Amino acid sequence: MAAGIGAALFSLSPLLQGIGWWFAVMAMVTVLLGGMAVIRGRGAPELVVVLSAAVGWAVLVVLLYAPGSLWFVFPTVGTLTDLGADLDAARVSIAVQEAPAVADGAITQLLVMSVGLIAVVSDELASGLRTPVLSGVGPVAILSIAPLVRRDDPNLVVYVCTAVAWLGVLWFGSRIGRGQEYGASSPPGGVSARANPTLTRAGRNGLAATGLGAAAIATMIVVPTVTPGLTADSFTEPGGNLLPSVYSTGIDPSIQLGRDLRRSEPVLSLTYSTDSEEGLYLRMLTLGDFSTGAWEPEQPYSANGYTDGESFGSPPGLAADVPVAETTTSVTIAALRSDWLPLPYPTQQVDGLDDGWLLTPSTFTMTDLRGDTRGLAYQVTSLSPQPTAEQLAVAGSVIPDPLLDYLALPGGLPPVIADTAAAVTAGASTGYERAVALQEYFRSDQFSYSLQTPVEGGFDGDTADAIAVFLDVKSGYCVHYSAAMAVMARTLGIPSRIAVGYAPGQSPDSTAAGGAVYEVYTDQLHAWPELYFEGVGWLPFEPTPGLDFTPPDYSLPDYAQQSSTSDTSAPAPSSTSTSAAERPDDALDVGAVQSPEQLALGQLRGWASFVGIVAAVALVVLTPWAIRRLRRRNRFARLLHHPLPGTLAWAEWEDTLDDHRVQRSQGDTVHDLERRLLDELPLDSEAEEALGRLRRAVEREQYGVPDGVDADARGAIESDLRRLLTAIDAGEERGARYRARFVPVSLLRRRRSTPAAGAFAP
Repeated sequence: MAAGIGAALFSLSPLLQGIGWWFAVMAMVTVLLGGMAVIRGRGAPELVVVLSAAVGWAVLVVLLYAPGSLWFVFPTVGTLTDLGADLDAARVSIAVQEAPAVADGAITQLLVMSVGLIAVVSDELASGLRTPVLSGVGPVAILSIAPLVRRDDPNLVVYVCTAVAWLGVLWFGSRIGRGQEYGASSPPGGVSARANPTLTRAGRNGLAATGLGAAAIATMIVVPTVTPGLTADSFTEPGGNLLPSVYSTGIDPSIQLGRDLRRSEPVLSLTYSTDSEEGLYLRMLTLGDFSTGAWEPEQPYSANGYTDGESFGSPPGLAADVPVAETTTSVTIAALRSDWLPLPYPTQQVDGLDDGWLLTPSTFTMTDLRGDTRGLAYQVTSLSPQPTAEQLAVAGSVIPDPLLDYLALPGGLPPVIADTAAAVTAGASTGYERAVALQEYFRSDQFSYSLQTPVEGGFDGDTADAIAVFLDVKSGYCVHYSAAMAVMARTLGIPSRIAVGYAPGQSPDSTAAGGAVYEVYTDQLHAWPELYFEGVGWLPFEPTPGLDFTPPDYSLPDYAQQSSTSDTSAPAPSSTSTSAAERPDDALDVGAVQSPEQLALGQLRGWASFVGIVAAVALVVLTPWAIRRLRRRNRFARLLHHPLPGTLAWAEWEDTLDDHRVQRSQGDTVHDLERRLLDELPLDSEAEEALGRLRRAVEREQYGVPDGVDADARGAIESDLRRLLTAIDAGEERGARYRARFVPVSLLRRRRSTPAAGAFAP
């Protein structure tokens, strides 16, 4: 079992750097499983084994991770506090790191504790319940983590190694414990082994183990590769998946945004009503760290527990003399699953949330690390800064020390980025004018909007190298425009970051008490740059062309020429956003009209996939039935020459009782079992007589002097067995018969060996 868990742990390699965490986890697993094996081997009751494992796990966890909190050798309240703080640190570390994450102490501790418990539970399911097949529960639980976090193709080698290890558990499990019914304990029905000393050897159920292993491999590997919607490509190609947006732990937000935009059918993410005259950009998270050459959430991650209705405080950099308008918005989330809460910036207060939310003061973002915001309804009070042209012209001359991190650039930045930024802004004299020039450059006719060009060109993402290629190709979507403008702004000395969230949404066609109601779909996922100007704060810009998004008034070239005393409209991001059906064809990237040949080929692939799925399901469902049928046929064939035909027939009878879920005691003799069955089963008189004759044949073989069995006696035994099998089927309802036929539990139990002339396994 430890081998299976160890193999399954390698499925986490795409999520975690290094290998030290694997050895730490396996050390805990080995100690726990080894201890349980030793205690169980000394004959201790299963309850003692479980309690010992639980206590051992707790002791190891405390000694490894909270030894300083002990009072002498006893845990205290401080022990729980320390462990809880460690788990919170692990949650935060997982939330802010992108895959592959650094397996720091907190993450390693979480793995050691959780996988240790998984190992204990799996061992108890397999050994405690005497059902080796359940040993696969733990490895399957571990294997399920990576696909839920990162949409990559599964590592076939890891899955095969895990399946082989699980198959080994089934193989060896068939040789111990109840595999010795004909050994030191008792043969079927309690037949003694005294007359047959060779019965002390264990049986081996290789056929059942091989069949179950093949079914498991088919389920884990073959079925996902032929099932639409279960492959990694289905998350990147249009039409492959209709699930709503997922911004969750370990997923690169920029790449995930592109995947969501490429869905062929938009899904409603949320609705909101607002008293603002225009729709609002709803930001979920910000990417401010570009020190490694890829945009990431800024470090260090500073989060405080948020109390419902608590004030967020003053927005960074916003001077008191900048006019602001207060906006009230009510948000109801439909299908969005996210670690972060969609909020307009700068938020001042949120009402209607439960406990557990964390506020990051430097970015005004909120997260609860649970990854599911569906069904939330909350109210937001936010500000809409309205700086004048004069205020913008003089803003940004001084950059506070805390903002210097937003100027950081990686070493080896492609020169084309800084060179292009300098050329585009050559005629600008202030930071604000340079920002406006950058936006105008990207919105010019030189650039076009496309979801597919970055994928086809191999530069989909927000890294420095991808930005350099984008500036040459001049085609991409919001991730590329926002990343390029933010990096170019930094080369010009303007602090910048990227906001990821939603564009304002579809034009409202209804109203509520709070104002206009907007519907926001997955195809309105958006990324935009935010640039910082001291005295005004963080301002969003809109460099992405082709989406009919109107840039904020303050970002337009003629805004600086306006008089400071003129009556200007609110400069908050505005939108004449359209529905998905109204977007330009290039923006939707659904694809051209298909030819009849292409449609026919697509239908053929669809039917082929359907047939493959049906065949795979049939294989999984029918494999146990086929194995059980072959075993029964093999036993009937061997009745003609087996030295103990009665005992062989009784083994088949007991397996049939197992399949029909007939409960009995392992200590029963064949005579005891006969009496029990006569009382409990609706057998007719002929079946009762057949049961008596078969029981006497077994007793003669096990307790009498071996003198051979003639052909007539063998024929009678076969006839009696068939009569019993027919009778037990006739006495069951149709559902019970199908259950016994297609879910034969006798395959999950260790084989009842019936040796003959040195041969084993009937």
